[in-house]
Amino acid sequence: MDFKVTPVSLDRIETADRTFKITTNTDKIDLALSISAIGLLQPPVLIKNRRDYTVVCGFKRIAACETLNIASIPARILHPDSPKIACAQIAISDNSYQRPLNIVEQSRAYALIRRFADSSTSWLKIAESAGLARSQTAMDRIMPVAGMPISLQDAILDGSIALPIALHINQLNKDDAMSLCRFFRQITTGLNIQRELLALISEISFRDDISIARLIEQDEIAVVMENGDSPAPQKVRELRMMLKVKRYPELSKAEAAYNQKMKALKLNPYIQLQPPRFFEGKAYRLTLTVDSRRQLKSLQSELEKLVYNPSPLPE
Repeated sequence: MDFKVTPVSLDRIETADRTFKITTNTDKIDLALSISAIGLLQPPVLIKNRRDYTVVCGFKRIAACETLNIASIPARILHPDSPKIACAQIAISDNSYQRPLNIVEQSRAYALIRRFADSSTSWLKIAESAGLARSQTAMDRIMPVAGMPISLQDAILDGSIALPIALHINQLNKDDAMSLCRFFRQITTGLNIQRELLALISEISFRDDISIARLIEQDEIAVVMENGDSPAPQKVRELRMMLKVKRYPELSKAEAAYNQKMKALKLNPYIQLQPPRFFEGKAYRLTLTVDSRRQLKSLQSELEKLVYNPSPLPE
């Protein structure tokens, strides 16, 4: 691709046109310090439009120069008739060959190529040539991210919402999606807990014919979420218990009764009694952890507590 390096006034660069922008990092302080010290080593790539210039790559460099009150910068100018797909390749390669792209940037890059490629077959090859993975599975998984609301993209980037959860949230209506996004960003928890909370909230919403947004706004949930003195792990525990009771009221009563009886027995921790799943069925699992016959014998009296005292086991 042929470039013509020429000085361009910053006020003629249309930075509001983000057609080719894929980067998520907007921090320009370090870059501004570098440009101030040694100048702009890598001029941005621009393409002439009807009146001014569209940015192909170099948004951060241009923004850094603006903070330094630089009026004009050298730029590599593409011919106005340059194919859009070629511009997309330049925009992506300028980033992908310098550093690994995060999930949001990868998704934006795939979407950009797919938008301007001639056919579904060629865009895969173009993606690979621009430094992107060609795995169809990976692409199918992350492609929807580019179309997500910015708040949901930010939640993926800061790790507060796992990608599988974000993909599910993105399928909901706007109000429910935004409520869940705020909900998960206020608590810090892993994928498995996020799955559990999302399932409980969705099932309660469906059963009670209430929107997810209204459910999350209910006082009992809001009180937990807005408690500034409660650390995130404690909030998560309280929310899990609250939603579980709300979703399975009878099961929750059975669990509470079982735990109360087990606590009253004061069994040695080397003895574990596990009830049937969801308390459906009659088979309990008894587990003993020992490292000698002497230890096993010492647990005999503990086992008798289960036999002769009121216990969770049925007659």
